[in-house]
Amino acid sequence: MRKVHFILFSFLSFAITSCSQTEPTKIDTLEFQMGYPKLRNDALEQLKSYPQPRYQPHNDFLRMYNWMSPYYAGGAGQEGAINSIAIERGAKIQEELAVNWNYYLVIPNPRIDSKENMFKDPSSPLSSFVNLANRHPELPLSVTVFWGQMNPYYFGASRLPNILRQDLPERYYLKEARINKKSRVISYAAPDSLFIKDGMVQQKQLSLLIKHLTRPINFINENGEEPPRAYSEQLLKNDSLLIDDKNKLKIDKWDIYIATKKKHMRQLYSSQFMDKIPELKNAYFTFYKIEGGPIDCYDWNASKATNSRIKGNYYSTPDFYTRTPDNWKAWKGAWHGWKWINDGRKVEIKAGDKFFSPYVAAGWAYNPEEDMRPAQWLGLLKCLSVVGAEFYYTGYFNLGKPVSKPENYIWQAAMPAYAQAVTTHFADVFRNGNVVFDSKGNPIVTYPVSDNDVLVTVRKHDAKQQYIIATTVQPSSNRLKFALEKNVEVKIDGETFIIKSRRQGSVYFLDKTTKPYVFYQLDRWHQYEHPSRWRKELIYEAEVKETSSANLLIESSFKMENDKMDFSSSEAFVSLHKHEWVGYAVSSRDVEQLGSNVQLMMFIKNASPVSGEIRINDYKKTFTAAKNENWNWIKMEIPKEVFLKEKTSILKIVSNSENLELDKLVISDANSKAVFSEY
Repeated sequence: MRKVHFILFSFLSFAITSCSQTEPTKIDTLEFQMGYPKLRNDALEQLKSYPQPRYQPHNDFLRMYNWMSPYYAGGAGQEGAINSIAIERGAKIQEELAVNWNYYLVIPNPRIDSKENMFKDPSSPLSSFVNLANRHPELPLSVTVFWGQMNPYYFGASRLPNILRQDLPERYYLKEARINKKSRVISYAAPDSLFIKDGMVQQKQLSLLIKHLTRPINFINENGEEPPRAYSEQLLKNDSLLIDDKNKLKIDKWDIYIATKKKHMRQLYSSQFMDKIPELKNAYFTFYKIEGGPIDCYDWNASKATNSRIKGNYYSTPDFYTRTPDNWKAWKGAWHGWKWINDGRKVEIKAGDKFFSPYVAAGWAYNPEEDMRPAQWLGLLKCLSVVGAEFYYTGYFNLGKPVSKPENYIWQAAMPAYAQAVTTHFADVFRNGNVVFDSKGNPIVTYPVSDNDVLVTVRKHDAKQQYIIATTVQPSSNRLKFALEKNVEVKIDGETFIIKSRRQGSVYFLDKTTKPYVFYQLDRWHQYEHPSRWRKELIYEAEVKETSSANLLIESSFKMENDKMDFSSSEAFVSLHKHEWVGYAVSSRDVEQLGSNVQLMMFIKNASPVSGEIRINDYKKTFTAAKNENWNWIKMEIPKEVFLKEKTSILKIVSNSENLELDKLVISDANSKAVFSEY
């Protein structure tokens, strides 16, 4: 077997590695931004300092939907904040997220009055965000609407939308809800006209918005927390009007009736603007919390058509609001951890719906030490991707004063992009695969492992023996010592594999169509620290390429131990024959953060002298490597400006020999103090 050099990343040298879960300790400040608890950089500066997510170029994944208020992210609500500066900075954060982090631009909840003064008022965030959208027609635009917060009064109607009014005829309200609650709740059997009229008000608001836009809207998302909600059968079965309506529709089960009626109400509302405003004919429309979840959710099969089809599929929209580290595994009340996703996804996948788009938030406490930290959150998001999450609605909620400091939470906007970028590197298995199914045909959302602190998810290609495995070590506190990584056994199709699980998540590609198997990691460069602390050097594993010549050969190492394949310390590399090549996407902004001179280092194993060529845009440089049986670094200097001609450049390595084996490449400052072995 080929002898492979094992590489230990230097950032693990100061990691907490104890498995003790009982000894109290201070927080690990490396999981917080540079300078914590002092705030060295504002939210925008932080985002710009993070390494860029490494997306597969020209991928077709939908962008992230921003449910963080740009206004508050810009500093609104902070002591001494100047409104105009908060608005300006919020627009710049939006622009940064859309240009560099694969987000839609967003206009949040445009509650517009009939005088249109909000569009002309420089102190209005709406005016700023509309201007931003008009300046960037090349960036897709989303608009968030909120049925319960509309302004019907400005359009000649009541002061509240019909679903919230308390002065309608008695028969329009739920009987039991009216008796047991002070405020009356609209009935499932209320007249269609009520919901149509509400939709017409939303139509007028959106029409005014569109009047001031010079570009299309691509996506509309409704907050979707309007009454009536998913009340229990016990609450409804004594309401004679509901019983009559249910019988009239010839629906036997109450849960099907509730889901059918709720979908009907929502479609009456949304059709008034989605179907009747010509400018929205190509826009997606979704509601929050249309899902197959286990409690207080509408029947998935009956309700999923409430949302638009996206690429021919229905995407559920559950919330994954874990909030605290100890809530990752199950859920507490309204705050949903992994088990909520597990149970809901089983229902949705059995119904044939392979993809979903969760609302995600790692927490929104004023004290950031109470929220999940970046690595734990990133690991969970990667597992969500493997069970079908194509994109995320990224949320953060300011519920009152004091308003959270955006410097403490802006990292939550970056983690979904890092996770999605990894997903674009297994697009074939994602699109043309699904979770693994058990012998009874049930989907396995949470893959069984013996360690209670480790989460594993697996996705398999529909037509090939190719798999994606995501795993993460999950702590239950920010203040206790937990392992940053563990080895875990995973049994797939009767074979046992040993793999390394990390706090920040580890995503692996396993190809069993070849002998020996090919196994490699897609996200090795991710670190457990706060992203402001990640290395500035760009470290690429050769096998995780963006483009290559045909029939590229990838080889992996592993150890056999008691009929188990141990990949926990494996290395993979590409083998290039003459004229074959492999390419990697390099962000100009990442290169800009390096020093004035850039060096490229390649980790090459060659049994005989080899030569090759580096190509970046129109730049070319040749290299040679002498005969050597060990892995060796080849170092060369490249002008920094070569990488700055394009937002993203493809660095190609072309072989001029029959045997060029490439394991790794690193782009770094020529003055970098890093030692080659650290990579």
